[in-house]
Amino acid sequence: MSLHGYQQGAITGDYVRGGLGFLITAFPVAFAPMIGAFQIVFVLFALLFAGFVVKTWLRGQTKFEVDEDGIRALGPLGKDIRWPDLAVMDLRYYSTQKEKDKGWMHLVLKDRNGAKIAIESTLDGFEAVLEHAASAAGKNGLGLTQTTTDNLVAAGINTGLAATDH
Repeated sequence: MSLHGYQQGAITGDYVRGGLGFLITAFPVAFAPMIGAFQIVFVLFALLFAGFVVKTWLRGQTKFEVDEDGIRALGPLGKDIRWPDLAVMDLRYYSTQKEKDKGWMHLVLKDRNGAKIAIESTLDGFEAVLEHAASAAGKNGLGLTQTTTDNLVAAGINTGLAATDH
């Protein structure tokens, strides 16, 4: 069994971006007289940034326990997926630069009952989680998208899994 979490340094930037976005959009709503439509737009953006800060906090509070039986998200919105019940594995890469050499991966796992666990590559030990998930996908005979198989190869995980057109 291994336990994985997001280190504070990995989410600090998200706190800063979300907090600044909230302040910049909430300040005019609170202190400047505005015309109704503009005020609604600023309120909506402030709520969006506030939601991002809450999501970042939830990510920071969640630990992931991985073993041969499955993966468990331990935290405020805890869930678990047993590997034999894994029905969907989706691995996406998001680039932060034009050259695509910097970015992050986003792994989504779903089971047959609808439970969903999403993990970003900034998670400490992400590769180990990815290896367990890929192994379970192979054992379960999951059809993976070409994007997912390409990203697994890019992450250094050779699964031998064939891609399907989803």
